[in-house]
Amino acid sequence: MINKENVKNKVEDTFKVLKTIEKVDVNHFFKHKVLQKIQAEKDVRSPVFSWFTPQFQLAALGLILLLNTSAIFYAYDSVKETDTTVTIEIFAKEYSLQSVNNSILN
Repeated sequence: MINKENVKNKVEDTFKVLKTIEKVDVNHFFKHKVLQKIQAEKDVRSPVFSWFTPQFQLAALGLILLLNTSAIFYAYDSVKETDTTVTIEIFAKEYSLQSVNNSILN
């Protein structure tokens, strides 16, 4: 087991070593040079949707809104033009809900 005297000697040696460390003088542009090298080594990735610029996004959004509003107006216009009685008769004919004979069971 390590005794107290041995531990004390090691701590003192450590502090002596810390006192012997000298200050390192660095060039003023060292940080700038290192950052430039890192930037140069960095992989340059081209974005997948580089053609989808904000101007194009706005134009696409406008086109989609225009198509949606025109589809809604077209859908509501076609409902007003058709007669409900005609559509009910067509529906009944398609699903054979009308019968030709006038029996009591029909």
